[in-house]
Amino acid sequence: MGEEEQSSLTQRVVSAIAVCGFALLAILATPLLSAVPRNWPEWLRDWLPPRASQQQAGTQAPQVPQPPADTWTDKEIKTALAQCLQALAPITADVAPLGPIRSGDCGTAAPVLVKSIGGAHKVSFDPPLILDCAMVVGLDRWLEKSVQPAARKLFSSSVSKIIGSSYACRNVYNLPNGHLSQHAFANAVDLPLFVLANGRTVDVTDGWGPTKRDLVAAKKSRNNSKDLPSDVVKISAAPAQSVAAKVEPDDGSAPDPRAAAEEKFLRLAHDGGCKIFSTVLGPEYNDVHRTHFHLDLQDRRTAVCR
Repeated sequence: MGEEEQSSLTQRVVSAIAVCGFALLAILATPLLSAVPRNWPEWLRDWLPPRASQQQAGTQAPQVPQPPADTWTDKEIKTALAQCLQALAPITADVAPLGPIRSGDCGTAAPVLVKSIGGAHKVSFDPPLILDCAMVVGLDRWLEKSVQPAARKLFSSSVSKIIGSSYACRNVYNLPNGHLSQHAFANAVDLPLFVLANGRTVDVTDGWGPTKRDLVAAKKSRNNSKDLPSDVVKISAAPAQSVAAKVEPDDGSAPDPRAAAEEKFLRLAHDGGCKIFSTVLGPEYNDVHRTHFHLDLQDRRTAVCR
C-alpha cells in the first residue's frame, strides 16, 4: 500500500472516531436539559455541570406562600403580645387576654377584654371593652388626669362606671363605601354615659347642653321670626327659645346648677382627652356625635379635637 493510500485510510479512521465521539457527547449532554439520571455513575454525575435554575431558563421561580389575609403571623402575634405586656405593666387594670382578631382588614393581633381600670377609684366598663393595649393605657391616663379630678371637683364623687362600646368591624358612620373606622382595629371607644359612685349619672346627650349649632339655629330662628305674623312667631320661636334658655334664660333666673355642673364636667373630660388621644369627637363635632364621646389613637400628623 502506498503512502498516499495509507494516509487517506488514517484520516478516515480519525474522522470516524471524531464523529462517534461527538455523537456520544451529544447523547450524554442531552439529559442536562432535564434531571440527571439517577443510574449514572457517581463520578459522572459529579462531573456534569449543575442543572440550570428555572429563573436561568427564563421562567419565574415559585413564590413562597403568603399567609391568608384573615390570619396574623406568629411573629406579629408575639410582637404584639410583648408590646402589650410592656404597656400594661405600670397600670392597674382588670383585663383578660383574647385570641387574635382578624376579619378581612379588621382586627388586632393582641386584643384584651377590659373590665375595669384603676385602683382606689376603679372605673368599670359596661359592657367590658375589647381594645388594643395602647387604648387601655390611654384610658387609664385620661381617667386619672381628667375625668376623676373633674368629677371630684364638681360632684364630690368619683366616676365608678362608664357605659360604652369598642371593637366593631365597620366603616366610618357605617357607610358601605367608606374607609374603616378605628373601631375596626380595637383602637377606639364611644362613651355616652358616666355613672358616679354616689349613683348620679351624667349623660352626654342631655348633659352637654346646647351646641354652637343649636345656638346659631336659635338665633337665626329668632331673627327670622321678626318678619312673621305674631301667631306664627309663637309657634316657630318656642323650640329655639327653649334651647337658648338653657344657657341664657330670658326670665333672668339663674341657670340650673346641676345642669351647669354636668356641662362643665363633660367639657373638662372632652378637653382633657385631647391631650392624650389623637382623635376626640363630641357633640360639637356633628349630630352623629351629639350622644357620646369618640376617643381613638389613630396615627395622625395633627390631632383632631372637636
